[in-house]
Amino acid sequence: MLSIARLQDYLRQNAQKQYERVNLPPFSLFFHVNDPLPYFNYAIPDEPISEVDQAIWDKLRAEFIRRERQPRFEFIEEFAPALSAILQAHQFVEEARQWGMVCNTRPTNSATVLPGLVIVPLESTSPLNIAKSFVAVQHQGFGDDAPITDSQAQQFLNDLHDGQAFLAELHGQPVGVGLYTSPQDGLTEMASVATLPEFRRRGIGTAIIREIVGAAFSRGVEAVCLTAADEAAGQLYARSGFRLFATMLAYS
Repeated sequence: MLSIARLQDYLRQNAQKQYERVNLPPFSLFFHVNDPLPYFNYAIPDEPISEVDQAIWDKLRAEFIRRERQPRFEFIEEFAPALSAILQAHQFVEEARQWGMVCNTRPTNSATVLPGLVIVPLESTSPLNIAKSFVAVQHQGFGDDAPITDSQAQQFLNDLHDGQAFLAELHGQPVGVGLYTSPQDGLTEMASVATLPEFRRRGIGTAIIREIVGAAFSRGVEAVCLTAADEAAGQLYARSGFRLFATMLAYS
């Protein structure tokens, strides 16, 4: 049975596979090797927390600043319900309050197929040019138009490990992306689902979600989890078989 503690542990262990981990009990800090994007650099509580020594806060801020990263937290509210008040007392601001969702079965509802849409799977051994297209759409989908380097694309492939990514192309043009992370203990996380702004509301996101969930369950996972950015995104995932399970918080 999926519990809040099991889900938080999975998210912590999954982050360790993708990023460099720095242990600073009662927190684990995670840093992307070369990408300063805030979503790739954050701390996670190791346990439910009631208080934290000032020395820990000083060390935490210093580690983020040393790496030229914004101090940031991501965690499940139900796992550490007292942490929000503690963060606010140390000048952290709630950045996001999002839906934590899970899917325990393959989607059964039919999806409209958009003519000309092809979804290309990527693995850690995929060609670099396809990886660059994925990372470019990923960043643009989240509002970052900076050019993508070969090293960023290679790092993305390295970070996939035994997970899998999907690049949606419409008449040959990259328009959407998504991935699921390395399965562990029967769980996997769907992440980086994004569509270029000019191609939204055409069913591309739904097609990517269905592809990811189907591929993940083919690997024998028990559940796919994700974080929905807002209610609209949550409703999109709900139509594909996901249900609300927890509250995901981000503080920076």
